[in-house]
Amino acid sequence: MRLERMELADCAAPEALAAAILRQVPDMPLPVPVEDIARQLDITEIRRIETEGFEGGLIAWDDRSDGVILVNRSGSRQRQRFTIGHELGHFLNPWHKPKDAQGFRCTSRDMRVSSAQPGDRAVQMEVEANIFAAELLMPRALFRKDLRGKQGLDVSHILALARKFDMSRESTARRYVELQDDPCAVVISRHGKVLRCYRNKDFPYVSVKPGDPVPAFSIAVSDRLPPGEVSDWNEIDRGSGAAHASRASCWSKP
Repeated sequence: MRLERMELADCAAPEALAAAILRQVPDMPLPVPVEDIARQLDITEIRRIETEGFEGGLIAWDDRSDGVILVNRSGSRQRQRFTIGHELGHFLNPWHKPKDAQGFRCTSRDMRVSSAQPGDRAVQMEVEANIFAAELLMPRALFRKDLRGKQGLDVSHILALARKFDMSRESTARRYVELQDDPCAVVISRHGKVLRCYRNKDFPYVSVKPGDPVPAFSIAVSDRLPPGEVSDWNEIDRGSGAAHASRASCWSKP
């Protein structure tokens, strides 16, 4: 694989940056070799370190002639892959500027943000870095091809795609919801509490927020799944106010 950074010169939008990289490797292997890509694009070192308060960082000269990516070594392989993609997005975007000389220091929360208030440039940079990482590591065309090869909605599809692209289940679920043609939503919960909710534009409004209790009758609570297993589908009463989907399934995290 050989990449020319000059091919990215006119790109600023994260989708355009990722597309310009993918065009140079029409037979891109899966999982996407993000570390090789970073090194081809002038990242001189990917340094895995013990971190406090951040998941990833970027140290680079003002002219972005080269850079060093910092990664929380305690994160899973999949999380580290996304972190590298995220920091590479900061490095390649000429409009991304850290707030101080220490460079970028991105938290786990930064790695999840998907929207920013108008004028909040700091958060918008994190949103753009996340978009870039998703577009590079789960290429839109390849991901959509897999989605359309699988009939209907199924949690097991998310798990299979996570394995194929070597990404975390949550980041894959978020991409699944984003690119799925059918209306769908994914709710992430732990210990009976909602952590996050992702829905595509065609899915009705979901009236849940982080910290809300998961309903006692939910299969996420009532089913005692072995780690890594997927539940059967349950029919949900749309008029109950507990859910907006007509069918629901869940998986148990190892």
